[in-house]
Amino acid sequence: MELGRFCSAASDSSNPVRSGQLASAQPAAVTCSTTPATYSYDRHSYCLNSYTATLTNWSEEGEVLGTGVVLVSANATLSVTSGQWQESQTVTLSEATGTALGTGLGVTLTASCTAACTATVPNPWAGSRLLKVGQSATGNVTFLSTPGAGLVSDITTKYNLRVDQPGTTPININATWSNPRQVRCDTTFASNTSTGCVISSVRAQLILPLSSYGAAAATYGWAEATLIDHWGSTANPIQRLANETTQTANRTNTCGAGATRPFVTLPANVPDDSCDEYPFAASIQGGTNGALCADVVPLLQNGVWQFYQDPNAPAVTHNEPCVRGHVPQTQNSAAGGKVGSNSQTERIIDLEKYEVVITN
Repeated sequence: MELGRFCSAASDSSNPVRSGQLASAQPAAVTCSTTPATYSYDRHSYCLNSYTATLTNWSEEGEVLGTGVVLVSANATLSVTSGQWQESQTVTLSEATGTALGTGLGVTLTASCTAACTATVPNPWAGSRLLKVGQSATGNVTFLSTPGAGLVSDITTKYNLRVDQPGTTPININATWSNPRQVRCDTTFASNTSTGCVISSVRAQLILPLSSYGAAAATYGWAEATLIDHWGSTANPIQRLANETTQTANRTNTCGAGATRPFVTLPANVPDDSCDEYPFAASIQGGTNGALCADVVPLLQNGVWQFYQDPNAPAVTHNEPCVRGHVPQTQNSAAGGKVGSNSQTERIIDLEKYEVVITN
């Protein structure tokens, strides 16, 4: 009995899953918003477009001597293998009137951060930089996070902009702001020896192309799209399970001796057949008794992944909490390796939620 179809790598790349129920992949890099005073984010970077500070210089008699509008833009790329990152800062004097128009304004920018973090280079340039209308000052600040072994730190970066006008009584205008989203740095990988940072409010994705992971990726996509819980979707993400002992137990419960209905390989249909479970054994949602899973046979036929009922298992109802796919061992192992490495490259910490995205 055929249970469904999925497009393969040879099919239309604009339609990676025929059901249309899977999310698309995240863009490779953040695109800064065109809206002034707005931050933009992806999981590995952030940028600020034109934070605006407006100032007025008054005389002792209350007369307006001059005004100025200062714009601040910034961008940073985080590292998944280091607690240090640089943030590029650009300050521009966009408008001025009165005395500020003639003499220009001096600008000083200072950065700081919270939690287990230090701004090791807090100023993008030394001292005050004199700017006239249309001129900019550019430089880098550097942050360093040092969470202890096995620990996680949620960090807020903060900024102070001081503006003064040479030759006048210092106006000491200070504008302060902070990044609305926190940078999360952890030291929980490589036996708690590797530190890395991400924007954790941007959910991680595990992207598995059908062209690379074949029947394994097709099985996960079929389960996400058609089974009742839609595990791995945007609406119902799965959670990483870091404990390897529990992972092994989960795998045994679903595909091994812990399952009250054994998984029976079909070597005549699937060469090098193996049991591939979803949700993953390395997830909180994994470990269901395999007797409760849908057992399916994914076969690539004429460029389309077809799913068939396992003749040794009960009929699929799509109300099952898990799937056991008949997947060649090489593809099973490759996909399992990607699940593990993706947790490191995306800094997905224990119990954190992430989405599974199947592409061509």
